[in-house]
Amino acid sequence: MISGKLWFFIFLVVLCLVCFLINKFLTLIKNSYCKKVLKFILSIFFLVLVISSFKTFVFGVFRIPSSSMEDTLFPKDVIIVNKLKYGPRLPRSPFDILFINIPYYYNENARKRFNEYWWPYKRFSGTTAIKKGDVIVFNSLLRKDFILVKRCVAIAGDTLHIKNGIVYNNGKIFKVEAAKYRYKFKVKYKTAFDKAIDSLNLGHIRFSIIRKNNFLKARLSKDEVERIKNLESIENFQISLDPFRPKRKFLAKLPNKNWTFDSMGPFVIPKKGLKIDLNYENYLLYKQTINKFEKGNLKHNEGKFYVNGKTATTYTFKKNYYFMMGDNRKASSDSRVWGFLPEENIIGKVQCVLFSNYKNKFQWNRLLKSID
Repeated sequence: MISGKLWFFIFLVVLCLVCFLINKFLTLIKNSYCKKVLKFILSIFFLVLVISSFKTFVFGVFRIPSSSMEDTLFPKDVIIVNKLKYGPRLPRSPFDILFINIPYYYNENARKRFNEYWWPYKRFSGTTAIKKGDVIVFNSLLRKDFILVKRCVAIAGDTLHIKNGIVYNNGKIFKVEAAKYRYKFKVKYKTAFDKAIDSLNLGHIRFSIIRKNNFLKARLSKDEVERIKNLESIENFQISLDPFRPKRKFLAKLPNKNWTFDSMGPFVIPKKGLKIDLNYENYLLYKQTINKFEKGNLKHNEGKFYVNGKTATTYTFKKNYYFMMGDNRKASSDSRVWGFLPEENIIGKVQCVLFSNYKNKFQWNRLLKSID
């Protein structure tokens, strides 16, 4: 595999060589009219080639669809995605290639295979590895044409534990400055509280009433918490934890473990070469990953486990996976719900906000803002 930046250098050299050969070819044509027409056609072709290549291998532009990454990214933010960081993926169907995909959209038989992968997964080496804390763009596990943006909170091989709303990675607290949690508190003096909120320019926060004990609740960033929690007009300021809800969807439901969005794990993120024992808990936790992305056909019957029809006591993962969460922790459908993200679904790292029209108003302070 071509590593690092070498492949990109080769790509640029090839483009320059193509441009040189086109110009050389045009000098051989004597008829001026034919030369102009051919030059125009070749120029359009070359432009299409360059645009398609850069979109496929270098950068992508996407729009944020939801509030799950507030206050890092807001709905309707248009972002630039750097595909060079982790290495660009080679197209897996004609629909992934700009301009080339146009005739396929008009072909009925091809459209029936829109959600299929026509070719195997391959990726060039990138300039850096995926790191904890990176804000990443990827294809949804449910629909490959649906693009999501989340923060990577654990990489392959990490042990993740969510306890009382706090994320622990390999036993250490995983801190995200921009993360928003839900808090609740009791208002002692309503008039004084309203005046304080206005004076702190926090009128944009939506406070909801909790009937029990006359509490208010709201999703707050770290900065907003620091400005509110010490107000004299409130008391009993605390993080609001999710209750156990049996019908809520999770990546797995383990016996005698009442997981919530704020209480989950610990468990290991699957890593290529990692061997696990096949017990009932591991079966429930990893069966979706093994069956859907590793084609392992893992089954359980009468206390025994089967991989591709053969009895097994262990399983060794073939791929690397990641655990993704939205910064707006209580308003995000992420790995806590749909499971581990395979490396092949990752498109690239968010480089910056191209521009923002948050709340239908152009945000000049977010123009070309870099994302950490």
